[in-house]
Amino acid sequence: MADKVAEKAAPKEPVKKDPGKKISPMEFFRQVRQETQKVTWPTRKETLVTTAMVFVMVIAASIFFLTVDYVLSHAVQLVITRGG
Repeated sequence: MADKVAEKAAPKEPVKKDPGKKISPMEFFRQVRQETQKVTWPTRKETLVTTAMVFVMVIAASIFFLTVDYVLSHAVQLVITRGG
């Protein structure tokens, strides 16, 4: 009985295929379909929240770099006008 429990608990190892062996296009698409069914897709809410956060971070980074560029530009202009 313990052997049966151990067999069920042990994860199945993927079938190792010969890397030189070619598979048919139908087999390839069947495997792709199987793999996509294993994916945990995000919910609509998760997607919207993540997208919103990306936009917020892009705006924050844009403002930061705009400010740094403005300050450095004026600093360089100050150095150039004082030196000339």
